[in-house]
Amino acid sequence: MTALDLSLIRKTAAGKTSPAPSAEHSLDKMTDRQLAKRTVIFTVDAAGIAGLVDAAREDIPGLTSNEMFQRVANHNPDTFWAIARRDRFNIAAPKGDGFLAVLPLTHEGTRGLIDGGLNTKKPELRFVARQSERPAGIYVWAIHAKGTIAAAIPLVLEKFSTPLYRGVNIYSRPITKGGLRVLEPLGFTPGAHYDGLFTPNLQMFDRSGDLPPVRVVNHDPVTVEVVRSMDEMARVIAIRGAIYMGEQRCPFEEEFDGNDFSATHLICHKDGEPVGCMRIRYFAGFAKLERLAVRHEGRGSGLAGRILDAAIDLCRKKGYSILYAHSQKRFLKVWESRGFKRMGSRELVFSDFDYVEVKLETEKHPQSITLDDDPYVIIRPEGRWDTPGVLEKSSRRGVCQPAAGVR
Repeated sequence: MTALDLSLIRKTAAGKTSPAPSAEHSLDKMTDRQLAKRTVIFTVDAAGIAGLVDAAREDIPGLTSNEMFQRVANHNPDTFWAIARRDRFNIAAPKGDGFLAVLPLTHEGTRGLIDGGLNTKKPELRFVARQSERPAGIYVWAIHAKGTIAAAIPLVLEKFSTPLYRGVNIYSRPITKGGLRVLEPLGFTPGAHYDGLFTPNLQMFDRSGDLPPVRVVNHDPVTVEVVRSMDEMARVIAIRGAIYMGEQRCPFEEEFDGNDFSATHLICHKDGEPVGCMRIRYFAGFAKLERLAVRHEGRGSGLAGRILDAAIDLCRKKGYSILYAHSQKRFLKVWESRGFKRMGSRELVFSDFDYVEVKLETEKHPQSITLDDDPYVIIRPEGRWDTPGVLEKSSRRGVCQPAAGVR
C-alpha cells in the first residue's frame, strides 16, 4: 500500500534522475541524502495515527481501519512512524505529513505472510513481535509519503538496522505500479522466501548478509532469576514442598506461612529444569534471606552458593547493606562461604530443626536504587533496572483523553 513521489526516491545527491535502479541507491547505501535531511520521523499517539491514516485513504484504496493501526502500535510502538517536513515541524505540537507503517512479524507470522495465511489487513497480534522481541521478518504494511517527504522512507527503514533487527529481511506487497517501482531503488527484488517457503507475490529486501559473524559462546546451564509469573511461582512451591514438606516433614501451614505474597522469590534452573529457590523479605534496615532450597539432584554442585550470590546482589542493588538469615546448624558453612557470620550464641528451634542467626554486612551496590534515580528506572521490573521496562516504553504513546464524565 503506497502513495509517494517516485522521482524523489530516484534522484541522486547531485539532483539528477537515475534512469534505472543502481546499487548506489540500495537501502544500505542511502545514508547521505540531502533531501532526507529536510525531514523528521517520529512516533505519534492514537489521534495522530487516525489523522494520518484518514488523510491517506483518498490515495490508498483498501487501507485497514484506524483502530487496527492503533492496536498494532499499542502492541509495538515501533510499527507506525510519522513523517514531516523539518521546516514545518513543531516539537511542541508534532504533526505528520505522511507515514510509514510496518509489521515486525514473529516466526509464525512471517511463515503466514509467505504462504498467504496471514491477514495483513487485520493481523492477529500474536503474529506481531513486541518492541523488545527480535522479529523473524519485517513487512512494510503501508506508506503514504508524497512530495519531498518521500525521501524519509529510507530513514524509517534504517530504524530497523539496530542490533535487534540486524539481518532481518524486509518484505512488501505493493498494490500499485508506482509502489512496485519505488521499492527497486531501495534494494527490493521480486519474489520472497522464508523458512523454505517462496512466493512471487511479494518484494523482498534480503539482509541475511548483514548478520554479524557467529561467535561461539560458552552457555551457562545455571540461571537464577526473580520469579515473575504464576508458572515460576508454582515451580518454587513444588521445590519447597518436595524438600521442606517431603524430606523434612514440615507441616504445610508452617512452610507456607503467609509471607509468600510479601516477598521476592528467586528460582534457579539448571539446563531448564527448576532445581532451587529462595525467598527474600525486606525490613527498614535489613533484608532477610530465607527458604533456601536445592533439590537433592543438584546438591554438592554449588547451586546453593549461586542462589545466595544472586540474592546478595539483588539486595545490594535495592540499597541494603545488612542481610540477615536463619541457618540450620548443619548448613552453616554454606552461609559462611558467602561472608555471613554467626550472630552471638542465640539459637532457635522451629519446624523440628535447630537454627542460628547469621548476618552479612556489605556495601550497597554503586548503582543501588535511590530517590535521585530516573523515576522510569524505579518502575522497571525487579532486578532488571539496567534495561528499559514496558512502562517507560508506553510513555511514547503520550497521554490519552479520559472518557467523558470520568475524573
